[in-house]
Amino acid sequence: MKYTKQEENELNKQLKKWQEKQLKAVRRDNFDYACEKMFDTDRSIWQIIANAKSYKDVSWLVWEQAERVIDKYYKLAR
Repeated sequence: MKYTKQEENELNKQLKKWQEKQLKAVRRDNFDYACEKMFDTDRSIWQIIANAKSYKDVSWLVWEQAERVIDKYYKLAR
């Protein structure tokens, strides 16, 4: 699928929001607890999002699950 320049910018913007939320979670006191609760697939999704330089580095399957995973472990890290 081909995206317009505006759509690409929006996808990259969403990726950056997720990465910022991940950084906030990592800085929280209970992040170790959240990591202990992560399933292997969730950990993989977390890592793929964290390491992505652009939306092109993220498969559609990971993209579909990213919001759920990041929100879940962000809340657990409180």
